[in-house]
Amino acid sequence: MDSSKFRISRLLLYFVLVSLFLFVSGNVGRYLIETQGMDRQIGMLLQGVIFTGLTLLVLYILKKKNPDVFKNIALKGVKSPAKLIVGIALPIILLGSGIYTAYLFGGIENIRLNFTTGVIIAVFINTVTAFMYEAFPEEVFIRGLIFEELHKKFRFTISLILQPLIFICVPIMVTGLALVFFGEPFVITVDYFILLFTFGIALQLYREYTGSLWMSMIFHVVYLEVARYISMGGIYDPNVALLEFDEIFGGFMTLYLSFLFIVVLSVIVLSVLLLMDKRKK
Repeated sequence: MDSSKFRISRLLLYFVLVSLFLFVSGNVGRYLIETQGMDRQIGMLLQGVIFTGLTLLVLYILKKKNPDVFKNIALKGVKSPAKLIVGIALPIILLGSGIYTAYLFGGIENIRLNFTTGVIIAVFINTVTAFMYEAFPEEVFIRGLIFEELHKKFRFTISLILQPLIFICVPIMVTGLALVFFGEPFVITVDYFILLFTFGIALQLYREYTGSLWMSMIFHVVYLEVARYISMGGIYDPNVALLEFDEIFGGFMTLYLSFLFIVVLSVIVLSVLLLMDKRKK
């Protein structure tokens, strides 16, 4: 089979694999945490090990069939070191700007840094877990394999819009399996749909601008850690937050910092940069 031509069967295979891997790894970890008394952090790390391990197995098989697969999905190489530096610096700049303007405009007050040893260790462990359980496997499948398959048939703009729709379908598929096996209902809200769609666009633009899928993974992890340990004030434990503050209303920083600054402004800035590159060429 010619790997350079679009195949709907390959697209469906990648979608089924990432959904199945997420379902299996997530439920193994949850079972051990909830019924066997495993420590939550260890259980989540185990989920990451399973998900990443299965993803690496798929990459190994694909590389046997197509030696250029890593290059094709941008796991090898970058467009330029300067663009990679810009890609890495952008979310950090947006993070600082978001916190500063939120304080300046009165959205938050009584800001307190919480750089204790326990917090730093918790964030570090969660960063490793987030990379293995979410960033690496999801980016390899969605922004890597699935996007490249779409791009064989559609131009970049259309592929850019289609991949986050598939991204949204993954948790729907996983929770659908959970409903079948465990009877757990799932409702996708409008705000959840908008977040995942916009986030998926941002992730793909980071890859497109830098030419590296690793940059998508970096941004993925940055977003998750900002959301969990800054915007939400320690989602797992209120005492484990890098930044403590009082909000003008509940959820203000989630909307203002995580969504508006980290995600939406990333889309805007990267779109402008890509348009500037296109005009130069």
